[in-house]
Amino acid sequence: MHTKLKMLALIILAAMQSSCSQTPPQEGIKNGKTIAFGRQSYQTLEGFIRVPEDDQNPKSKDLLIPFFVVKSPDKHPEAPIFWLDGGPGGSNILSAEKIAQSNPETILAHHDFVCVGYRGVDGSVSLKSSAVNKALKGLNHQMLSEASLQNMESKVRTYHKELKSSGINIDKYTIMQVIADIEYARKFLGYSKINLLSSSYGTRVALLYGYQHPEVIQRSLMIGACPPGYFLPRAEFAQHAIQQYDSLYRLQKEAPYKGSISQAMQTAFKNLPRRWSVFKLDADKIKAGTTAALYNRGFAIMAFDAYFKAAYERDYSGLFLLQKIQDMSNIAAIGDVFAKTISADKNTMAQPEYTQTDSTILGKNMALIYERAAKCWPIESIPAAYTQSRNSAVPTVVISGDLDFRTPSYVTEKALMPYLSNGKHLILKNMSHLDILMNVMKSPEFIQCYFDSGTVEASLIKTVDKIDFKPKSSISKAKIFVIGVVK
Repeated sequence: MHTKLKMLALIILAAMQSSCSQTPPQEGIKNGKTIAFGRQSYQTLEGFIRVPEDDQNPKSKDLLIPFFVVKSPDKHPEAPIFWLDGGPGGSNILSAEKIAQSNPETILAHHDFVCVGYRGVDGSVSLKSSAVNKALKGLNHQMLSEASLQNMESKVRTYHKELKSSGINIDKYTIMQVIADIEYARKFLGYSKINLLSSSYGTRVALLYGYQHPEVIQRSLMIGACPPGYFLPRAEFAQHAIQQYDSLYRLQKEAPYKGSISQAMQTAFKNLPRRWSVFKLDADKIKAGTTAALYNRGFAIMAFDAYFKAAYERDYSGLFLLQKIQDMSNIAAIGDVFAKTISADKNTMAQPEYTQTDSTILGKNMALIYERAAKCWPIESIPAAYTQSRNSAVPTVVISGDLDFRTPSYVTEKALMPYLSNGKHLILKNMSHLDILMNVMKSPEFIQCYFDSGTVEASLIKTVDKIDFKPKSSISKAKIFVIGVVK
C-alpha cells in the first residue's frame, strides 16, 4: 500500500484505540538515552517542568508539561531550535523516530532541538472528549443536519461543564499560556536566546511569542503561516484551490479524464446515490473529507480521481473512502482545539463571511461545526493586542505554498507580511499545506543556513515543477469495503 494510504489506515486504527487513562508524570529532568541519526550519536534530555495553571493566582494548581531535547554535539552550540507543531489538539513532543525522518544531522550540527509539550494535550491535563469527537461525526449519516448539530452542541456544553466541575480553568488553556509554558522551559533549560521553527497552528504561537517576548527570539521560521483571524478554514479558500488545480489540469497533454475537476465534483454530487454498496453516503461528510484531502497534493489528486470515477463511471467507492476517513479522523484533543481557536479568533467567527450561507462546491462543512461549537464553549478571549496582526521586528521567514487552501499565500501576503519589518516570504510552487512542511523539513541545509546565519537560500528547498494528476496508487473496492466495516 502507498505510504499516504498507510497513514490513512493508521488514522482509522488510532481512532479505534483511543484511551482515556492518564498516569500522573513526575517533575524533573533526566538524561535520556543516546540516540543515533546517521553516523552521529546524540544525547537527549527529557522530563517535566512544573507550571501554574493560572500564573496570576498564587493558589493555582500546578501542571506538569513534558519536554524533549536532542543535544547538539557542538561543545558551544548556537541558540537552540524550539519546535512548534501544527494543531491545535495534537502533541508537540516529537519522537526520535519522527525527528529522524528529516535527516536532522545538519540541523543539529550547531543547535539543540527542543520540544516543549502543548498545555491541554501533553502532560497532566489532556482536554480530550470521546463523546464530543463522536458527536462530530453526526447522527444517521447526516453530519450537518440540524439534529446532528444540536447533538454536538449538547455534548460540547456537557463536556465544558465537566471540565469546570473537575476544577479545570478552561480560560487558562489559550495560546498565551502555551507561550508562558515555553518561557518556563526556556529558563529551566538555561537558554537565553532561542530560534523558533513552526508549522501551521504553531506559527500562530510563534507569532504571538514574538509579540510578547521579542528580545528572546533570535530567528523565526514559519511553515504555512496562520495569521490572526484565520484559524477556521474558509469555503472560498478551498474553492480557489480547486480552481487552481483545474487550471493545472487543463495543461495536461494527456489528462486522465475529459472536462474539469469542478465539473466532475458537481456532477458527482448531483447524482450521488443514497448508498455505495451497503454503506450510506453523506454528501456533507464527503465534502469535509475532500477539504481534508486538499491539505496534501497527493491526497488531493486521489480525491479528484474519485470524483472523476463517480461522475463518469458511476463508481462511488472513492467518495465513500473520503467519507470514511473523515468519519474516523476525529482523534484530536477537541477541548484543546476549542480552547485555542475560540479564544484567539472569537471575534472573527462572528463576522458575516462565517455566518452566511455559501454556494461553493465543498461548502463550509467543518467550519460550520466549529461556529456552532463556539457558541457553546464559554472562554475568555486572549488580550486584544494578540488577536490581530501588528508590527514585529523579529527576523522571520514565512514559507507558503501556491496550492495551500488552509493558509493561502495571498492571504499571508496581505494579512501578515506588511507587519513583519524583518520578514521574507517564500512561495513554493505546486505545494499545499502539508507539502510545504514535508519539503522544508527534508531540506535541512536550508534550515541550518537560516538559523546559523540568517541567510535565506531558497534554492536549497526541494520543489516540484509539474503535477501528475494520475494517482500514485489506488485502493481496490474490496479494501475500501473492509475499511467501511471497521467501526
